[in-house]
Amino acid sequence: MKLSKKNMYVLSLTLLAILVVNCMTIVDIIHPDDAQVNSDIDISVKIKIDAETDGNSKVAFGILVPKSWNVAQNSTLTLTTVANFAANVVADEPMTVIAAGELNPSDGQTWVNSFQSKFGMLDNKGPVEWVVFESGTTFQIHDKANDGAQKVVEGTIKIRIHTGERAVKFFMGYTFCGKAFGYNSEKYPSTPVIASKLLEVTGGDYPLWDFTVEPPISFVPATFGLEDIFSVKYSELNSMEGGLKGANVYLVGKVKYSEGGVIREKSMEETGSKTLMEELGDMGDVTSWQKYIYPKNYFDLPKNAIITELKLYFTNQSKSIIIQDNETEEGFLITGTCE
Repeated sequence: MKLSKKNMYVLSLTLLAILVVNCMTIVDIIHPDDAQVNSDIDISVKIKIDAETDGNSKVAFGILVPKSWNVAQNSTLTLTTVANFAANVVADEPMTVIAAGELNPSDGQTWVNSFQSKFGMLDNKGPVEWVVFESGTTFQIHDKANDGAQKVVEGTIKIRIHTGERAVKFFMGYTFCGKAFGYNSEKYPSTPVIASKLLEVTGGDYPLWDFTVEPPISFVPATFGLEDIFSVKYSELNSMEGGLKGANVYLVGKVKYSEGGVIREKSMEETGSKTLMEELGDMGDVTSWQKYIYPKNYFDLPKNAIITELKLYFTNQSKSIIIQDNETEEGFLITGTCE
């Protein structure tokens, strides 16, 4: 096939666009060897920018962490850089949380929503969130200026986080980009800059939260209220002994509600067709069941009832096996997730 001059020009521009993209990499992640609950832990992340174009920008740096840690308020981050261009050298410069209303210029979303949309939860099955920080310095990046002195910036981000009261195992995530450009195709690599590393925090009086496996109870849709129809899903590890696998599984529990200003309570304890869950089968590491419910109808409540508390548990037909919250030794407290 013979290319016309016009097509050759378009092709050369396409190749140029590929070649001028900056190289941005996460070089290394160092986690503590013995992270403990309710304590400060130190993490180090090494990054590198090797420019193939120009553009001045602050660094936007995101970390994926458990929501319960409240990292935006319970952390300190500092940035130290090595570069041949003096203005790009900083030492232990504090990084600050990007204001909630600021937008990623490449997609028009807030920085938290932008990172969540692009990278998700990184295989975590529990409640995690992105927290996004920015450098104080605007780095002057250029592939040719000052005989290439502005081409490369290497940095180390030191993170100190206060952990929560409960042991947890999860994939901690890391990403960064130029705050001025976001995912702009000329300033951001074609392969997303993203890394994760397993972090396990031990100790405390509560059972481990393991976000790397399917949680025992989950919901569809993920966002719901107690006045909605939603699915309750129970997942049981196939390695678990003495569970409900091989049996019919029933969703039972109790509800508290307000009627005319009076607080009342009602239980649903029958193990029959109304409470029988649908078996979804062996999903690999777990076996799962689900049941769609509309709480008012499920518990036969008056139409004007306002649900104030809902607790559910799982059992077999004879109720010889009961799966409930290990901490409270009661049904799982269902609070809804509508904001």
